Amino acid sequence: MNEDPTTISAPAIKAGAAIASAAGAQVVESASKATSIFSDLLVLNWPNIASAAAAIYTLALLAEFCWKKFWRPFFERIGWIKPKPRLVLTPSEWAALRPTETD
Repeated sequence: MNEDPTTISAPAIKAGAAIASAAGAQVVESASKATSIFSDLLVLNWPNIASAAAAIYTLALLAEFCWKKFWRPFFERIGWIKPKPRLVLTPSEWAALRPTETD
C-alpha cells in the first residue's frame, strides 16, 4: 500500500499531539526557570523595587475603586456607615454664591 506523500492521515490527531508536546516542553522549560525567577525576586535592585512599587500602587488604586464603588455603598445601605451628606443647592442659594455686578 503506497500512500500519496502529500496526504496526511489523521491530521487532527497529529496536530493535537504536536500542540500537546510543544505545550509540555514549554511547561518543563518554565518549571526549570521558576527557581531562578523566585531567587531573582528577592534581590534588591532598581527593576525589582520599581516593580514592587508599581504593584503596591496598583493594589492601592484597585482598593480605592472597590471602596468607592462597592464596599462603601453596601455599608451605607446596611447602616454600618453614615452616608455622605449630599450638597444640593436651591436656585436662590446658587444665585447667592455667584458674584453680582456690584462686587
